[in-house]
Amino acid sequence: MIADPPFSRDVPSPAASRRNAWSAVWPWLFWALWGAWLAVSDLRSDDVQPAVLLLLAGGFVLGFARPRGWWAWGIGLGLWVVAEPLIAATLGLAMADPVHRGAVLAFIPALLGTATGAAIAGMRRAG
Repeated sequence: MIADPPFSRDVPSPAASRRNAWSAVWPWLFWALWGAWLAVSDLRSDDVQPAVLLLLAGGFVLGFARPRGWWAWGIGLGLWVVAEPLIAATLGLAMADPVHRGAVLAFIPALLGTATGAAIAGMRRAG
């Protein structure tokens, strides 16, 4: 029987490396795609409820995935709503509410969603 070299156990397999890379990348991809969808869909609507639900749901996923930095993910998700005038100008879209009142309030459901996701992730890991 031939023994493995001592360093061979320290080298991750290619499949493990891909899993680690994907686990580092997917929250950023989710944040970008979910936030873009949120912002563009909110541009066409003057109702606040769909945006609040999207902020809560997306925040929950990000908070659950990255519980240590839940607050940063919440702020990042809320920034998509604040950036809607810039997105509308870049894409040449008209906004349903051109004054964009209360955009700063978007941080509340985003932070509530991420905090809830982080809390549930903490409970799941603890027990």
